[in-house]
Amino acid sequence: MTIKIDTKGLDGLLDKVSRLSPEIDQAVLTAMADEGLDWRDDVRDNTPVDTGDLRRSWELTGPDKKGLKFEMDLANNLEYAEHVEYGHRQEPGRFVPAIGKRLKADFVPGSYMLRDGTRRLEDSLKPAVQKEVRKAIESL
Repeated sequence: MTIKIDTKGLDGLLDKVSRLSPEIDQAVLTAMADEGLDWRDDVRDNTPVDTGDLRRSWELTGPDKKGLKFEMDLANNLEYAEHVEYGHRQEPGRFVPAIGKRLKADFVPGSYMLRDGTRRLEDSLKPAVQKEVRKAIESL
């Protein structure tokens, strides 16, 4: 018993499917790059300013594709960034020459600029990626 299958119309479809994966990857990376810059700018805008060093020190790396995952990272390498983010204890009454004052509160609450910026990114990233992927698929 012999079965014959006509594959004339499938060559174009197979070609499109083979081009689809890199196009989708590029669309995801493009959307993540745009949203990543917005994420960095949002966190910078919400970072408290004394000297401006903390605000200027935010660095975005990526986006990159590692295996099946897409990653990007926003970091600040200043030693006190974590204390500003989450808050910190202090000793009331201690004189701090840098500010020329005595400390009053025993705890300084955090600013949560990275946490809040990341939440906003989580809300905006999925629609942005979906939009770029749709554009990539439609262009094929």
